[in-house]
Amino acid sequence: MNTRANWVDYGKGIGIILVVYGHLQSSAYHGGIKVPEHFFALSDSIIYGFHMPFFFFLSGLFVEGSLLKRGAKDYLFDKFSRIAYIYIIWSILQVSVEVLFSNQTQRGATLSDVLAILWRPWGQFWFLYALLIMHIAYAVFSNFGKYAAPLIFVVASILFFRPLPIGIMALRSFSTHFIFFVGGIVFRKQAMEMEKYEIPFGVIIFLFAVLIGSGYFIFENLLEPLRLSGSVHPFYFMYLSILGIIACSALSQYLAGKNIARFLRVLGTYSLQIYLVHMLAGVGVRMVLLVVVGIQNWIVHVIIGVTFALVTPILMQKISDRLKFPYLFELKK
Repeated sequence: MNTRANWVDYGKGIGIILVVYGHLQSSAYHGGIKVPEHFFALSDSIIYGFHMPFFFFLSGLFVEGSLLKRGAKDYLFDKFSRIAYIYIIWSILQVSVEVLFSNQTQRGATLSDVLAILWRPWGQFWFLYALLIMHIAYAVFSNFGKYAAPLIFVVASILFFRPLPIGIMALRSFSTHFIFFVGGIVFRKQAMEMEKYEIPFGVIIFLFAVLIGSGYFIFENLLEPLRLSGSVHPFYFMYLSILGIIACSALSQYLAGKNIARFLRVLGTYSLQIYLVHMLAGVGVRMVLLVVVGIQNWIVHVIIGVTFALVTPILMQKISDRLKFPYLFELKK
């Protein structure tokens, strides 16, 4: 078994569960579901302290090899065809649905928001916009040869502590997360070789205890609960992000090495599809639970919503494959 590839899928599986849970809990809370306020504030703050940095770190692990294999031109064409295409398709789909159901959604949407996706990412799609900019930036910096790695690391560090004060084109989010993408590039070898040490499960439990305990201490004693990304507290954000990346990577490698909890690997394999669809699926089932079934319990909403949001995109991909229609989640040449 090639655990060097498998553990990354496990990591994406862990990450996408956190993403779906974070988004749907927040949507439920702001949509009127009575999620306990203090629990929501703490859990939302802790999860947002590391889960997206972990995803960007994983995204950076294989870009160096991909660029060397393809060359800059084909590399960028591949990223545009894979990322820009689905960004446009699914942004239009989600915003259009939210226009139709603007009275029932958290933010509401108008037709002008559909046109604005070219410069103003909607909802969770900021990740794809920022990720594409990161790939472009990496391709540009690669022209500096042996100086590329230290130069891009310095620039990413500066951007993290002094993010671009620009609200369009996901540039601020790009600034605050680029360091983690670069971290995946720079520390790829170290991340891949962690599995050699066969970290005991007790150590992994300890890492997560420190992560959650640190988050609890920070947001109970030092800061008001908030999402740290792009805030005025970069050191706390970096601290929780590094802890989260190490803990989640260690757990992913442990599970891959033992070949257990394989459902996480499946979720990781379909993490992109889940990311694209989960808000439509999760909010849709929430509306059914509220309007049709009349369920108000927040725990039921979160459990059913997260489960439905994880499973539905996989079924959609399977149906797309069966119908030989590959264009739902990718642009085939």
